[in-house]
Parts: sequence; structure tokens; C-alpha cells
Amino acid sequence: MNNNRIVVIEDDPAILRGLAEQLRVDSYDVLTAADGADGYRLLQDHQPDLAIVDLRLPGMNGLDICRQVRSHGLATPILMLTSQSHETDRVQGFEAGADDYVTKPFSMLELLGRVRAILRRSNGRSDLANQRELDEARRIQLRLMPSNIPSFSGLSIAATCRPARIVGGDYFDILKRDDETFVVCIADVCGKGMPAAMVMSSLQAAVKVYASKRTDPRAVCRELNRMMCEAGAAQRLTSLFYALVDSGPSGWKQLRYCNAGHNPPILRTDRSMRRLNSGGGILGVFEDWNYEEEHVQLRSGDRLLMYTDGLIEGRNAADEEFGEDRLAAVVSQFGDRDATAMVTDTIDAASRFTGGTFQDDVTVIAVSIE
Repeated sequence: MNNNRIVVIEDDPAILRGLAEQLRVDSYDVLTAADGADGYRLLQDHQPDLAIVDLRLPGMNGLDICRQVRSHGLATPILMLTSQSHETDRVQGFEAGADDYVTKPFSMLELLGRVRAILRRSNGRSDLANQRELDEARRIQLRLMPSNIPSFSGLSIAATCRPARIVGGDYFDILKRDDETFVVCIADVCGKGMPAAMVMSSLQAAVKVYASKRTDPRAVCRELNRMMCEAGAAQRLTSLFYALVDSGPSGWKQLRYCNAGHNPPILRTDRSMRRLNSGGGILGVFEDWNYEEEHVQLRSGDRLLMYTDGLIEGRNAADEEFGEDRLAAVVSQFGDRDATAMVTDTIDAASRFTGGTFQDDVTVIAVSIE
């Protein structure tokens, strides 16, 4: 049984179907996409052993995919499909990061031979072995994220986390203290990849300990800041938004929060939108940094969105950032959407703007008060 996974990105339905079926006959595990943005997401999420990519794709073309894959340090071999045989096209592809070319119309036997040859070469490369090790680390990291978000009377919560690399430094958690109270936090560790993920794991463990002992968010931030400063490494700098929510049965709820240098969450009420920025500086800079907290009353109809900077720093083809103003415009249109729909609307809006690619980890948490 062949254990190699291959992603095929091709916009011609007949070619895509035929190629996928033939690869499966040869016992490859095959994932497919009909456009560049969806295909690139498959490459990010599944880290295949090989990608077969059409040069001319709608939206994000094959050269764009190659550049993005290589810019994020991914070693996935890429076999490019093209209907053009000009030398300049092949050179452009190799310079962008492609490993081999097949010109359409192609012989299926030749293509399968090239697939086997690329996989033989890549199976002996240490960087691919390291990639598989990181892929396992990513699975471990994702298991550390809350798999089941607790439910509470009178509100809904939803969240998503999308690492830009195999493992990243974004972190979030939702911790139930009792039937009426929970902790929600979101953080961004400086950097990406394995070092940031390891710091994130330490942060998660510390948050669980301090959250069980402390009821005031500023005290938790002080303890976490002291821990980060004692670690002494610059890569441990971390922004954090930490909140304690009383979800009792009354007509309003109370949110107590401390923002340690994190992107201010957006709270939309029936009268206004405001950013929750009270707190103090980023964790890990000064051990004696003072932190404050703010108490906010939440009422029926309020909507709260928390996020990391990978969301607002996503760029389009013109190199423009999605930015806080565009995000605020999305929040203003939530209406009576529940938390799950809020997360979906936010990610979809940013993905449309960026063409489906993000340069940094993206995490979004939404809370809707019913």
C-alpha cells in the first residue's frame, strides 16, 4: 500500500478527474482542488509528499502557489503542468520553486514516471523528514486547542485557528470555571514555526494553572508576565487578551478583562462599536510592568470579536492590508448572527481580500449575547 499523499490543483475538470483517478489506482492518497486559493489551503493544511499544479489557474496561479510555498519554508516537491512549452515559462517555474515540468497534452505514463522519480528523490531528503516531524508537531499542537467549546446559557461562542506554517504561535482557550463563569483568552507568541509553538504550549499550561487560582484578569497577566520575563528569551514576547465572563441568567452579563498588548477585540453594541484595549504592555518585556483591568456589561444583542494580527495584516495583490477598518466594517454587519456565523463571515471577508493566503497565523474568536 502506498502511503504518499499527493495534492492535484487543476481547473480543467476532465484532467483533474482523470489524473486523480489514475493516481488512486496507483494507491496514492489524493486530494484535489479546482482553483489556486483552495489548492494552496490544501497544501498548508495537509503538507503532502507532492503537489501537481497547473500553471494557469483562476485567481492564484501556479507560480504564485510555488512562491508562497517556498516563502513559508515548505519543502513539498511541485510538479508543474503547463500547456506552454516556451523555455522562459519553464525557467520562471523553476525560479519560483517548481521541481519538474510536464507539458500538456501529456502522456499519463510519463507523468506517473515523473511522480515516482520525484518521490524517490524526496524520500531521501532530510528536509522532508524534518517536514514530517513538524507535521506531527502540528497535529499535537492542534490537539492542545480546545476541541469542544463549552456552552453557556444566553450566549454562543465559536473559534478557529489557522497556522501559517506547519506549527505557529497563535493560542486561544475557553475554560469553564462553573456553570455561569468562563475564561476566554487569545494570544500571539512572537515568531512562527516550532519555537513559537513550543512557547505557546508553555503558555497554555501556565494559563490553565493561573486561571484556576485567580479570579482577577490583571493578576493572571502579572503572573504570566513574570514567567515570560524569567524565561529571558526575546522570542517569548507574547501579546495576550484575557477575560473572565459571568454568563449568569440575568438580562446582562459582565466581562472583566485585561489586554496585555494584544490587538483590541471589537465589541459591537446596539449603540456603538468600541475596542477593548485597557490593560498594559506585551508580556515578557519588564517584570514589574503594571496591569489594569476593565469591567464591561454585556447585554442582549452585543457581539464581541477577538483576533490575532495575522487577520488584519493579510495583504491583497496590490500589497494592501486587510486592516482594522475593513474588519470593523465586517463587524458592523453582523446583525443578529450567532458566533459561528460571525467567525465564518470574518474569515470569508479576509480570504476574499487576500485571495485566500495569509502570511501569519490567523485566530478568531466570537461571542454573541442572545
